[in-house]
Amino acid sequence: MISKEIVLRNLKQRDPLTVIILSIITFGIYFIYWQYCFFEEQRSIRKQGWSGGIYLLFTFIVPISGFVWPFLTPSYVGKLYEEDNQEKPITGLTGFWVLLPIFGPFIIVYKIQNNMNNFIESKIQIESTNAKKIEMLEE
Repeated sequence: MISKEIVLRNLKQRDPLTVIILSIITFGIYFIYWQYCFFEEQRSIRKQGWSGGIYLLFTFIVPISGFVWPFLTPSYVGKLYEEDNQEKPITGLTGFWVLLPIFGPFIIVYKIQNNMNNFIESKIQIESTNAKKIEMLEE
């Protein structure tokens, strides 16, 4: 199981709609930054997979690799849940939303960030529940 300390130290909660809006306003620059952060955070917890630097390298040198992120990113989120003995809320198949014109990529970003936020919240809730149990035992 992944500890709360590791999650809180390495994962950042972000509002999915803010990610989408900033990506639109900055013509995709914020999206690249968000993806970089996502891959760095995942790698720091799971100790495997793409790093943010590898993502940037492939994005700028091999632009066709942009077709990989819709499948790879949700897959990483699903694996994060799986490694924590939780049911996967999304998988690499979530990437097929990209086939929906205009809105597909936004749906994927929303699903990814929303599930990351839920994962962080689950760790916070587990810890607070454990703290309450300890308090009750001490009384």
